[in-house]
Parts: sequence; structure tokens; C-alpha cells
Amino acid sequence: MKRRIVLSLAWALVLGVAAVSRGAVLGEWELTANGAGVTDESGKVTVGNFTGGSGIGSITYGVNGGYANSWTPNNVVDLTDYFEVSLTPNAGHGLMISQIDFGEYRSGTGPLAYVVRASLNNFATYDQLASGDIPDNTSIRSHSIPDLNIVVSDGQTFKVRFYGYKAKGSGGNWRIQANTLKIYGEAVSTAEPPAITFRPGTGVQVHVSNLLEVAVSLFPMGGSGISSWSFDPGAAGPASFSNSVFYFRPAAADEGQTYALAVTATNQYGSVSKSLDILVTEYLPEGSLEVTFDNANEVKTGSAAEVVNLSGTPWLLDQVIIGEAANDPKNGLRSGRFGTFFPPSMTSQDKLLPGMGVGLISFQHAMYHEPEEPRTGSTLVVEVAETLEGNAWFEVGRVSARADALTYYEVPVGINTALHVRIRLDLGSGDSRVNVDNVTIAPYVAPDWTAYEEFLLQYNVTPGDPGTEPDDDLDGDGFTNDEEFQAGTNPYDATVHP
Repeated sequence: MKRRIVLSLAWALVLGVAAVSRGAVLGEWELTANGAGVTDESGKVTVGNFTGGSGIGSITYGVNGGYANSWTPNNVVDLTDYFEVSLTPNAGHGLMISQIDFGEYRSGTGPLAYVVRASLNNFATYDQLASGDIPDNTSIRSHSIPDLNIVVSDGQTFKVRFYGYKAKGSGGNWRIQANTLKIYGEAVSTAEPPAITFRPGTGVQVHVSNLLEVAVSLFPMGGSGISSWSFDPGAAGPASFSNSVFYFRPAAADEGQTYALAVTATNQYGSVSKSLDILVTEYLPEGSLEVTFDNANEVKTGSAAEVVNLSGTPWLLDQVIIGEAANDPKNGLRSGRFGTFFPPSMTSQDKLLPGMGVGLISFQHAMYHEPEEPRTGSTLVVEVAETLEGNAWFEVGRVSARADALTYYEVPVGINTALHVRIRLDLGSGDSRVNVDNVTIAPYVAPDWTAYEEFLLQYNVTPGDPGTEPDDDLDGDGFTNDEEFQAGTNPYDATVHP
């Protein structure tokens, strides 16, 4: 366990610069009185107003933000049902968009799904930046779309549209929360040495044996080029650079190492260099979801139920805060602190690992360290479900969370379909608060059955169960399982034998 903690602390040092590296606030919309926006880059960028598409009702502004009704009830996006904002670089400048943040809220009959799209040509073409289901409740949700690396050249306008659909009623409202809609990045002069951006650009980590791809962009693009690159110190795994993309697949010997990708670019105004730190962590199956609570905007300070985006997926945290105090056991900057009022839980709002299934769930746990509070710990329960409707939860594991230091726990699931995941406290009398960190959901991997095991499975006999060894006689017919295997007869039916 010590090895895991040391790696996570190194990761936290990388994450510590995340809030700075997303850049300046290129556009920000208060939305309490009108749709006007402001910028920290005055004279370099023009901020367009917050507006709505022709398919929705007029926007109303108030203390909580800007909202409208008449969202489509259909299961697909209506191209006229959206909120929109825009940024235009002033003459002689360009923009490098790095991140978009926003908070949203739906009334009881508002939209149940959303899509965020961006365009540089008034939506003749577009890129889809984010999408997701909106839980059927009236919680306020926070979203962050990081590592965008979108270049807006002089003469172009960057537009973002927030589409809502699957509304439960025409009178249902969808609101962008006040003071939450912000676009980050850099405003760059076109008459300077090129600016370099990496995507992903901060807190970059890659697990052993997984492939990392880092896209490198330059601005201005015309007349600028990459003159050299390096990756130091020398890694055991292969690293290459092709068509402005860096590729790295670390080997086992790279685990725990931090490497620096350095790129130099030049144009007629000069040269510039920029580097990116890359941390190699322990092996994790490709496609796994890992929740560290350490990413930008993963913040929750109150106990009331709220949906928070964790590692790009929405989770309902009920009586769970994201703790960063000295008393919170954690690997990096923060961890999830489960309270003792009502059954606290964290529940994925989307089915996780679509197309792969859930093979394993793991996390680290410890008792919360409050000096004035009895430290008795509690029991954590792990559950999965195919739907959030009704009481569809199935328990797959539970662990006594009564350790002083973070302790690793894992439970095999082995279901080859996407699932909702819930971790909750099973509170008992006198139980105390518990912290959880590094929640990992690994994809399902089909077992590599032997011919004998596949023979058992075709008769719905689970290999490893009592009576399933080759020398056993599962059905008591006088012939061993291996003899039935060789003959191709049913080992679970005494009337059928060699």
C-alpha cells in the first residue's frame, strides 16, 4: 500500500498547477440581470452575449442565473433548442481555448439530457465537446470540459451551444447557473513567436502498458513549425512524435517515474520552448475509470445531495463532501468524506464503461481524523445496478472501514455490461465518518477458460464450485467429471454418462 500512496502524492504535485495552466478567463457570463459577458483580456477579445435559439422560450435572468422553457421532449437534439455564447479575437490576435466550465439546473419537467457543441463557422460544422443525461431531480450540477486545445484564428468567431432535450414538459425550465459559465484560455498576438499548447495539458499521467497521446498545437499556425522535441530522462517504453502528436507507451520499468516532454517551435518572430511533465503510474487495464477527487472543479463543501463531475462522469454525492482538510485521509489534494447523517453515498448517474462492462471495483478507505470525534469507522457497501429507477441495486461487496491509514480494497464484479455504481455507508450505532479515495472501475475481461472449464459452463456448471474438479463425480453416476468430459456427456445428469 505504501507504493500506491507515494505514487498518488507525486501525482498531486503535478495536479497542483492545474488551476493556473488553464489560462485567463477569456469570457464570463454573470446571467443575473442580462446576458452580457466580460473578459480578463480586454482589448484582445470581444465577448458575445448569452442568447437562446429560436426553439426555446425567452430567457429570464435572476439571482440564480438565466433560464428558459419549451425544450424539445424528443430523444434527439433539436437544432433550434440551445443557449449560445461566443468569443471573437480582436484584430491581430488569436485565441487558444483550454477549458469551459458551467453549472446547470432543471426544473421538475425540464430536459433530461444535454449536449455541448462548438464551432468556428457558425455551425456549418461543429465539434461535440460533451454530452450526458441530466438526473431526474432538481439538484444543481457543475460541469467542466478541460483540455480543449481549440485554436481560434484572427477573423474567426468561437461559438458554444448548450442543447437541452428529452424535456418532461413544455413548461420545464433549464437554467445555466449564475457566475458559473466561464471559458478559459490564452489571447495571443499574431506578431509574436508561436504559442505552444498540449492536449492534455496539465496533470498528465499514464498507466503502465497504456498508450498516451498528446496533441501539440501552435498559434499562429501559418509560418510556425516544430523544430525539435525531446523526452527526458530516457524511458524504457517506446516514445515517438508524428504529425504533431506525441505517443508514449510506458513499460513496467517506467512505473513511478516523471518524464518531461519538451517541444521547441519557431516562426519569423523567433523561437519558443515548452515542456509537459508526464507521470507513469501502476498498471491499470485500458479503459478504466479512476476517480481521484483531485481534478479541477471537483469541489463540494456541503453535505446536501449534489451532482458533481468526477473524472468526466457525473456522480450524485449525498451526505458526502469532497474534503481537503488536514484531517481528511487522502492520497493527493482531496478525498470523499462520508458523513453520518442519513445513509451517505456516491452514485454514478451514468452507466459506467459502456461497451466494456464492469470487471472490478476498487478504492482506498480510512477513518476521518477529527480529534474531538470518536473514531469508530463504519462499513462501506459496494452496489451495482442497470437502472437508477426503483430498488434495483445488487450488492457485490462490503468492507469494514476502520483503518487509521488509507487501506486498499477491491471487489470483482465480472459483468459484461455497463452499470451504475454506488458506494454507501451501512451506518450502525456509534459509527463515525469515513474517507474514500482513488475509486477505480476496471473493465470486464472475459476469462480465459480451459477446454475442461468451457465444457462445464455449457451445462451451467461454474468451474471451481464444489464437485467440479476433474477427479470429482459431480452427478454421482460412477464416472468422474474428466471421464464425462472426454466422452462429451453431461456431468450434471446421472442418467447420461459414458
